[in-house]
Amino acid sequence: MTLSLSVIICTKDRPDDLQECIASILRGIRLPQELIVIDDGNLDPKLVQDMLKNFNINFQYRRKSPPNVNISRNLAATLATGDILSFLDDDVILDPNYYSSVMRAFEEDYEQRIAGITGAIKIYTHPLKRAFLRFFGLESNQPGKVQSCGAVTLVRAGEIHQPTKVDWLSGCNMNFRHWVLRQYRFDEQDSGYIWGDDRDFTYPLSKKYTLIALPDAILVHKKSAISRPAAKNLGRMEIFHLGRFFVAHLSYYMKNWFALSWAFLGIMTKNVLGVFNSYKGLASFLQFLGNIEGLFQFVTYLRRKS
Repeated sequence: MTLSLSVIICTKDRPDDLQECIASILRGIRLPQELIVIDDGNLDPKLVQDMLKNFNINFQYRRKSPPNVNISRNLAATLATGDILSFLDDDVILDPNYYSSVMRAFEEDYEQRIAGITGAIKIYTHPLKRAFLRFFGLESNQPGKVQSCGAVTLVRAGEIHQPTKVDWLSGCNMNFRHWVLRQYRFDEQDSGYIWGDDRDFTYPLSKKYTLIALPDAILVHKKSAISRPAAKNLGRMEIFHLGRFFVAHLSYYMKNWFALSWAFLGIMTKNVLGVFNSYKGLASFLQFLGNIEGLFQFVTYLRRKS
């Protein structure tokens, strides 16, 4: 069974990153039938059209405002025609084997038990930082796991060696059967850059359907500095969005509340320690101030729900 593929990229003011991402797609062993770009900035679509002119790939482009990545994703899902919808961040670079691996997994799943697939990200995190994160329950030794506090563990290249069931899919590379996006929508309640939106959408799916990570669907996520949220707002989201997700999905056990409190302490400690880093001291300080703001916002949120 051969399935068709629509690749969706939501972008904002990153034309160079976007072109590098698309170039990596075009170097792939397996190409999509369709590429959809949803633009929250001011991209010249001719940049993409010129890249695709020698390929048999249908191109759709939409510009929208105001910025909201989840609205962009929902819009793209209504436009897409493929059997498989692949959502990419505009600052990823795919290994040439990425889509051949993803599509083979979907096509060999004859009973269609697999609803979503993610790849393995090439990323290095210092062992001391990983030990710190694990101490505060912000990461685990199980790739793709959602912790009892709501924090998530990335699927890193080299750390899985076979298709592995996961609790969530990383937003930089999420691949779904089309029916998933007919039944479910990304949450549009926030605006602009949204922290944890991938976890918010895919964790509930993992409770009903199978999500997997593939060891040979490898990519790099550059995490472009362009169009990132201000440090203080990121700090606010680190706390508030984690707390909001926790309340929705993990707050049923008292021990999990202790895990959340410990995780909050870990996040704030991380940013306090970052103040002493000469390269990001100011950003870490502002992020810590955002943590305080997020904590007050979360307390207000709890009071409103009670």
